[in-house]
Amino acid sequence: MRRFISSIAFLATLAVVLFAAGCGQRFDRAPGNVPAPADLVADALAALGEAGSAHFVADVETRGNEEPFSFSVHVEGDASTSALDAQGSVSFGSFSVTGRVLADEHAFFVEFMNSWYGDESEGIADAFAEAKEEHDGQVWEELATPEGLRRNFGQLFEGEVTEGPVLDGVATWQFEGSFDADGVIDFARRYDAEPSEQEADEFRVVAEASRFVLVVGQDDRLPRRLELSMELPEEARQELEEGFNGADNFRGTLELSEFGKPVEIEAPGDFKPFDQLFEDLFGSFE
Repeated sequence: MRRFISSIAFLATLAVVLFAAGCGQRFDRAPGNVPAPADLVADALAALGEAGSAHFVADVETRGNEEPFSFSVHVEGDASTSALDAQGSVSFGSFSVTGRVLADEHAFFVEFMNSWYGDESEGIADAFAEAKEEHDGQVWEELATPEGLRRNFGQLFEGEVTEGPVLDGVATWQFEGSFDADGVIDFARRYDAEPSEQEADEFRVVAEASRFVLVVGQDDRLPRRLELSMELPEEARQELEEGFNGADNFRGTLELSEFGKPVEIEAPGDFKPFDQLFEDLFGSFE
């Protein structure tokens, strides 16, 4: 069950995978020719890898239907495969906190309540290496590279590509679809996940309620917007086990722009270890 859930979570965070992209093969197509969904996604990943960086605005929101529950995250900044500079906020109902994150290949810093906390032994490169190891190198190659996405996207998602909106004067293609439940389950089984029949049935309900949107420039193939959402109707919620009832609705968006500009950070001159952050946050509750 744990490995199955981990596989599903990994698929659901393809937006994060975009920032881990290196260069990959891209197929040239004449403008106006509607690409296949797998080619659209794979070419977008390759184009982002070639660009090397982007400005991003990310929002995540969850809402519960059966109890007063809400959680939201807003993050905006600049990112590349070797540096990150972002500011954001996290809200739980009416309670909200803000902060800033700085990272390079081997360091990570967080500003919270006017204090800096950090670790100069682990950064972006280390996090990606750990993620690759955690999800198995072969799985990473199948999902986090242009060639892997080109092979597997059609199994994981179902939908179609149409002309998208004009964004910043750029004509786009838009893929809109949802998880292909049986395809995702079969993919997970290829890597030793063994969901029970109940777990598979539950994921089919979730997949039916999912919506995945990717907007990509027609000429430059660069990804402009990605959206993943889930909204469960009442009858679907009743089919799921109790553990799903806390957050029945989910929506995450990622908007990208200003591709290719340099991203550099300046580490704070003075910072506390991360252990101190948790003590400062939760010490008063002991």
